[in-house]
Amino acid sequence: MTNTDFITTVLAPYQPQLPMEELVLEVNRLYHAVEAQDYDDRHPEVHEQLPPIWKEMIDRAVKTTQIKEWRILDFGCGTGFEAEQLIRYLPQGSIAQLTCYDLSPEMLARCRARITPLFSDALFVSDLSNQLDGQQPYNLLATNSLLHHLPNPLNTINHLLPQLSKNVLWLSGHEPSSRFYKNAECSRLYEDFLQQRQWSRFLSVENYLAKIRQLVGLASNPSEKAAKAAFHKGLFKQQPSSFVVDRLVDFHVAHSLEEASQGRGFDFKILQQEFADSWQLEWVKTYSFMGSFYEQDLSSRWSDASREMSQRFGEDGANFCTVWRRN
Repeated sequence: MTNTDFITTVLAPYQPQLPMEELVLEVNRLYHAVEAQDYDDRHPEVHEQLPPIWKEMIDRAVKTTQIKEWRILDFGCGTGFEAEQLIRYLPQGSIAQLTCYDLSPEMLARCRARITPLFSDALFVSDLSNQLDGQQPYNLLATNSLLHHLPNPLNTINHLLPQLSKNVLWLSGHEPSSRFYKNAECSRLYEDFLQQRQWSRFLSVENYLAKIRQLVGLASNPSEKAAKAAFHKGLFKQQPSSFVVDRLVDFHVAHSLEEASQGRGFDFKILQQEFADSWQLEWVKTYSFMGSFYEQDLSSRWSDASREMSQRFGEDGANFCTVWRRN
């Protein structure tokens, strides 16, 4: 079974009214319109875990190329995390152009508010068709936590090639890896952790307070709201569940060994083969050996265990970052 087969089976009871690729993009748009308001609060792991890894990627880009003036396309910019890292870690004064693109106007507005004070000449666009009129092509492509939302990542990225220089580098951050679940020891440790955490959450006052905040509207529920919006827009004949929306939004994310075995999640070695005609993989780093949980926030028992896993299975973290060079 492929990931598309898995999604098709999950969707069948709700009678989707669009082809798969269109449906994924539309549901993502509805979801991120809601999530934009508190995206950064909902994903603290991005700001805790990723800055040093982005610094590694940026340092490698600077050291392995003769490029002195960077013309950057931040594709799927979200709230501006990767743009902020590039402004912070690239040599001062080396950014000649920064274009931040996102399909979601709500996300793009958040990015504008975050990046404009840091780089006043940045452009913020939701349409790339006219961006190169009279300008040089981009020599640095940046994405972060993007590919897994795309129904066809290879086609989407390669569609950008006419706007990219021949020596362009692509820094791709924070994508999910199916290798984590397919590694029996990593998967077993994670299951043990989840069982222990389930009991902790049952006794957690914070867990109950979070549920109350959602019930009274103080915290957003993007999946639920996107499900209702998708039904009212006629994307489905029956209102989909939050589970269905989550699987459509995170189109390539495996949440279990069962989902990984059904084709969900990425394997960077398979991506390397699929992208080989256009891109050469130059660097990869995997991390997150406790699934979606940031090890530094866990007790010593679990953080020590995840550190041991990372030493033994360096290619099998639950997430990975990569650096690519155009062929």
